[in-house]
Amino acid sequence: MRCDRAGIKQLLAPWDYHPEAVETYGRAMEAAMGHQQARAVLEGTVQAYQAGEPVDIKGVLAQMDTFAAPCGQSPYTMRMMPYLCLLEPARAKYAAAGLEEGIYHDSFADLLWKTRECHRIYGVWGSFVAAWFYRFFELKCFALDRLQFELTDFRADAPLNRGERVINVHVPSCGPLREDDCEASYARAAAFFQMEDRTGGVPFVCDSWLLHPLCAGLGETSGIRRFAARYRLLYVIDDPGYGDMWIIFGRPWDGKPDGLPEDTALQRLFKERLRAGGSVGRGYGLYLRNT
Repeated sequence: MRCDRAGIKQLLAPWDYHPEAVETYGRAMEAAMGHQQARAVLEGTVQAYQAGEPVDIKGVLAQMDTFAAPCGQSPYTMRMMPYLCLLEPARAKYAAAGLEEGIYHDSFADLLWKTRECHRIYGVWGSFVAAWFYRFFELKCFALDRLQFELTDFRADAPLNRGERVINVHVPSCGPLREDDCEASYARAAAFFQMEDRTGGVPFVCDSWLLHPLCAGLGETSGIRRFAARYRLLYVIDDPGYGDMWIIFGRPWDGKPDGLPEDTALQRLFKERLRAGGSVGRGYGLYLRNT
């Protein structure tokens, strides 16, 4: 990979990045490669990844934070540098595993979704949830059309056995949740993970604020409500840090519910609960899909 602005522009061309984001990442990469220690960390990360060696991605990201100020960049921007360096090696790994180019493209579009989220919330091109990405590089999580999936262990006592392998569902913030799009994703995931013939149905689980009981108060045509309706809610997890409120309200939670926007039905539902001192969080649910 060419580690300059032109190289970054070429690297990110398959995805619809804002020109300012491409310029920011190109400038940050040039700064990182001009910093001896940052360059050594990035090159070492690529070498380890290509060799199939373990990568302490959280440690790498923490080091990027320390290089942010000397490189004149936001830590959120610098946390993207290891991933940009790994994009092409990851493409080779996907190809070697027999995965089609479309799966690679759609899976790593998640870097784009998180770049947009970071700019929307903090006004910075980068990521504030960068540790999340590495599962795509490890070939553990894949975008299959609208939704993302990875194998995981069942985390309840019934109706399946605790620890039983199930397909975990992630919902990227890349547009509306249309029922037909989700159904196509579920069907593709069942085939991808070779669970089409699973007795009792293919087990999908989701651990998300989308499954919080509050979302049942949305209108019948709501994509969120229809998405959640497929799942049998097994339990609700209260979130004392209100970590997902930025997704709903488009800004970090500051502990002051009165100042939150109420432009959508979803925002009004959650704001009312917060103003009343109620708990919010996420639900854990199971969807047994018949094939």
